[in-house]
Amino acid sequence: MKCLHILPMNKLSGAEKMALIMCKNMKKFEPIVVCGGETLKKVFEDKGIKTYALSFSNKKLFSTMRDLKNIIKENEIKVIHAHDNNASLKAYMVKKIYSLNVKVISHIHNCYPWLKNDSKNKKIDGYIRPKYDHNITCGKVVYDFYKEHTNYLYENKTTILSNAMDIDEITKVDVSKSEEIVKEFNIPKDKKIIGFIGRLHEQKGIIPFIKEFANYKEYFNDSKILLVGNGEQEEQVKKLIRELNLEEYFILTGFQGDVYKFYPIIDIFFLPSLYEGLPMVILEAMAFKKAIVSMNVGSISEVINNETGIIINEGEYKVFIDKLIEIKNNKERIKAYGENAFKFIDENYNIHSYVEKIEKKYLELREAI
Repeated sequence: MKCLHILPMNKLSGAEKMALIMCKNMKKFEPIVVCGGETLKKVFEDKGIKTYALSFSNKKLFSTMRDLKNIIKENEIKVIHAHDNNASLKAYMVKKIYSLNVKVISHIHNCYPWLKNDSKNKKIDGYIRPKYDHNITCGKVVYDFYKEHTNYLYENKTTILSNAMDIDEITKVDVSKSEEIVKEFNIPKDKKIIGFIGRLHEQKGIIPFIKEFANYKEYFNDSKILLVGNGEQEEQVKKLIRELNLEEYFILTGFQGDVYKFYPIIDIFFLPSLYEGLPMVILEAMAFKKAIVSMNVGSISEVINNETGIIINEGEYKVFIDKLIEIKNNKERIKAYGENAFKFIDENYNIHSYVEKIEKKYLELREAI
């Protein structure tokens, strides 16, 4: 039996990481992937997963629909697992246009800000979402957010399934690669490394973090702020760091294909986001036994509490910086947070039980065809 995962992007962000881990661990279904470009295609193919690359631009909508239809028929697909809104919409369209006998699952990976107002996206979502065969939210808080701001996410067609991690893969990471990046980026071993991994995008809150950090920089003379990733705000971030004379405090790596090699050198992982679902980077940091300071957005509070890390009320960047200052030199607390985080995720967010639930839902939908 086969299932088709649709990922319209061409980069390995949170939803793509979750899909990759899911596909690698499937037992009853053979995953087929359609993604938005050759870069992401290679990531999945390197793991032995059959993958196609298509353009999901609206300018090429007709050819995208045609190619999707051909892939579905060629691989005898009965279940389509579409990740986020664009993918879900395209999956539903190809089903209706070509009268395909398939079931469509729409996977909600985020607390979309546009749900808070009467936006065009919300109107489209309100029309289409009840037509999907099933919905998955990446956490209870994400589900509650949808229920609070809409009246069209039906309980009988929705499953709450929090993101998970492949703990076994984490424990096999080659830490010698971390020594290579220490040399490559001239990362001092006598400094506390406070690290962020993710897209440099407005969602992630890096700009307001830097602005607040500048007010307390003298407290971080023993530290380096490591930003791993690129994105549309990359040049803006670099410019702001220069303007605020913060070059000596920050290390920017740009895009990195293998982010796992950075976790071992991080002392404290931080995530100052404005909104999220249940970020894979949080689960990764927990699996690497890292102390975490994060904004309390999306479903993060489901995994980070007073025992497993520190969460800060949304938008309170001064408090966020204060907490970094408070714990960065407390080795005992840093170690305790890391150990507790690992234990919690290992017991509650392991990929094996996640895949069992996903494949059970696939089977239910197949049988209903």
